[in-house]
Amino acid sequence: MTVTIAVVDDSDVDRYLVQRIAKHLEIEARVIEFDGGDHFFDAIIDDQRRPNEFGEYPPPALVLLDINMPRMNGHEVLESLHEKFGDDSNFIVVVMYSSSDFAEDKTNSLKYAFVKDYFVKPITKPKLQEAIDRYCLAT
Repeated sequence: MTVTIAVVDDSDVDRYLVQRIAKHLEIEARVIEFDGGDHFFDAIIDDQRRPNEFGEYPPPALVLLDINMPRMNGHEVLESLHEKFGDDSNFIVVVMYSSSDFAEDKTNSLKYAFVKDYFVKPITKPKLQEAIDRYCLAT
């Protein structure tokens, strides 16, 4: 089984780090990159494009979503996802992936049912593996 990981981050370095870590996970992972929230949102709302980009459900795709990005930040993405899909977006699991350790950012992010966790950068292999095991592979 292959798990799709979508990393939504304007930082080339942070996207690269996720790619590198994913190669060493205990499961097969396919990483797709989006350099902005707007590009990710355009892909996820397109019913024809979504299965090609994110894979067939199940398992759900794991989305690592940064907060601070130009054009459409992570909080705007969350609000747009909520408006489009409500709380029943079972084909994705969002984990916030940010350099912000502010309680307000965590609270604002975790108020959405499809946001399952909040990681402060940098990502580590154990954290990524745990998120996949808990949110994508749990039955």
